[in-house]
Amino acid sequence: MNSKKILVRCCSIALIIMLVLTPLGCGNKEAPAETGRKEEPGEQHLVKVKAVFTDEQERKQIEVPYTPVKVTPQVQPYQVKKDLSNIVNLDQFGSFTVEQREHLARNGFVVIPSREEQLFYIYENNEYKKLPSFITTDSVLQVYHIFFDYSLRTLESEKLLVILEELTENMLQKSLLLYNAITNEELKQVVSKNLAFLAVAQQTLEKPLPADLPAAVKQMGQEEYQLVRSEKGFSPSAIFPYELDYSQYKPRGHYTRSEDLQRFFRTMMWYGQAPFPLYKDKEETIRNVEQTLQALLLTYSLFMENEGLPDIERWENIYDPTVFYVGNTDDLNVYHYKDLILKVYGADFDLNTLNDPAKLEALYKEAEKLPEPKIKAKYITVTTPVGKQFRFMGQRYIPDSEIIQELVEPLQRPIPSGLDVMGVLGSQRALELALEVLKAQEKWPKYLEMHQKYKEQFDQVPETTWRSNMYYGWLWVIKSLLKPFGEGYPSFMTNLAWVDKSLSTASGSWAQLRHDTILYGKQSGAECGGGEEPPQVKGYVEPNIPVYEKLLWLTQYSRTNLKERGIITGSLESKMERFEDLLQFLINCSVKQLNNEELTAEEYYQLLTYGGMLEYLTSSFAGDGMRWFEITSETDKNMAVIADVHTIAPGAYFHAGVGPAHEIYVVVPIGRQLQLTRGAVFSYYEFDATERFNDEQWQKMLKEDKAPDQPEWVESFISGEEKEVPVPSNPYSSGC
Repeated sequence: MNSKKILVRCCSIALIIMLVLTPLGCGNKEAPAETGRKEEPGEQHLVKVKAVFTDEQERKQIEVPYTPVKVTPQVQPYQVKKDLSNIVNLDQFGSFTVEQREHLARNGFVVIPSREEQLFYIYENNEYKKLPSFITTDSVLQVYHIFFDYSLRTLESEKLLVILEELTENMLQKSLLLYNAITNEELKQVVSKNLAFLAVAQQTLEKPLPADLPAAVKQMGQEEYQLVRSEKGFSPSAIFPYELDYSQYKPRGHYTRSEDLQRFFRTMMWYGQAPFPLYKDKEETIRNVEQTLQALLLTYSLFMENEGLPDIERWENIYDPTVFYVGNTDDLNVYHYKDLILKVYGADFDLNTLNDPAKLEALYKEAEKLPEPKIKAKYITVTTPVGKQFRFMGQRYIPDSEIIQELVEPLQRPIPSGLDVMGVLGSQRALELALEVLKAQEKWPKYLEMHQKYKEQFDQVPETTWRSNMYYGWLWVIKSLLKPFGEGYPSFMTNLAWVDKSLSTASGSWAQLRHDTILYGKQSGAECGGGEEPPQVKGYVEPNIPVYEKLLWLTQYSRTNLKERGIITGSLESKMERFEDLLQFLINCSVKQLNNEELTAEEYYQLLTYGGMLEYLTSSFAGDGMRWFEITSETDKNMAVIADVHTIAPGAYFHAGVGPAHEIYVVVPIGRQLQLTRGAVFSYYEFDATERFNDEQWQKMLKEDKAPDQPEWVESFISGEEKEVPVPSNPYSSGC
């Protein structure tokens, strides 16, 4: 770290004649140095405490260029006959219901539910039955989700957990040093609460508490830990003078997959959720001095010297890579409070004067310049603070949480929708559905006004911001699904039903994004080996070039910067490169299709064996070096995921999720003929519940037919129950 270091000495603590620095981590304290007098019985050992304040490290980020393809779509419009008689290969697919046939004739496509647990199962079945595949944007978005989730959980379990354990242990020991050094009784009481706060983290890590922890502190920390493990919702805290939402500590997302990930989840959620507010009231008129002093002392403790790697670097080594995945904290952090200490108290001060009224007055004046959080819960019945506050490892600002937060109103419109997010991100159809189906404006007369305000705000977000981290980048990809297609695109893409289908895809991918980042986001195949002559089966790629281009950029950006941070291995990097090759292939096919050019036999064969490539990439990202059948987690083998994205009220939570794969049947122009193709898409769900569900519970609900219905608006393109396509007399397998 090449930052300037400023030495801050605590040199005036009363009664200190000579102080001895006790190294951390060794467990025993050095004897007091000779002072020229005999130490009185019972006199407390006094310890030298010294903080080395450093500037925030610069986070290197490698830019990856983005150059979109220029193409003018030239596909001639076509009409499917009402009796479907101009679809040349209709007989391959067996029978359709009357309603499904009407969808095909009117819209050129229909989505039919299935119980398949992975999208690639449908594509592999296409190969076996010699059905032409329709390659969907859903299928590649699913692959990126698998990569994102797997790489993040690997980082957390293999690298960040041990750093978190070391950081927590050291912070406990250093806070004990402060507790023994400070003579100011008010401040000693404040440090005792910090010890209890850190003791909770030590317990969520399932590590022993220090033997010399004061008994009252130990009891306070244990009581709070029991609340954390209860997972029962809003309750008065044993440490803080307000209520906390203990339901947040139920492991969800990928954190249910191992005990280590559960330990990591609870500890990081504690560090991210427990607030140290500057004020006691929402109007910010009544100062919260105790929690402000706690935050200052936690910051001071973090910067105190210790043997080996400085703890601030441990903190940064957790914070920095997760910033690249999700973004910066929405609340005030240790660097904000480090700056407050230096501006108000200077580089050399007596810790016992930290609560000096004049100094606190100056500190609160400086704190007025600090930023307010963008995401503020609109609590009415609980005392949890929502304003300007310090968090030790705060949850991150994510733009969709801000959108949801501002488009709900606790009494009139408390339950949000994914349509709120998609509307602000650019979908006119989402806004129409929010007004017509959800009656958002009728429930809350300010809905349209607030929607327009935030749409204008997000319309002005520069491209550099959309390409600033993996979270923003994923949303940037999703935005490309929200614009309708016009002249020159195949006819199935130019109707309202396709707009709805794309909105469902965008919503499903957003639900996966929220699932993968549930800890950090602040709430509101095998190679082909067959020897048989391949059949002539002509598939089709959904020609949404912007999605493939932006996802290609996002994958390259992720790979380059994760490699720079030492997060991905050579093996994972090579698999990402395979995915990039696939995305480039889909771009090339899309360009040809939009230019009315026939694909080559080799390209058609790659579309035929697409399921094998999806299986290879999915299994590679879901378990490093594994084949699909070697993955032992039944939860991981099921694509259904769930995320609680908004707390409606105490005991009520809004969820967004993805269910089993659905089949999509699309009439496409190949050559001078219309052919029917089959692909796989997401099934999107959103609902409110009185419990925060994890993936295991959600998958069980789906299997037992206890899941809520999908949103009403998907009925424009979904029809009927599961459908079985007949097996031909001579099915095919490439060996993929």
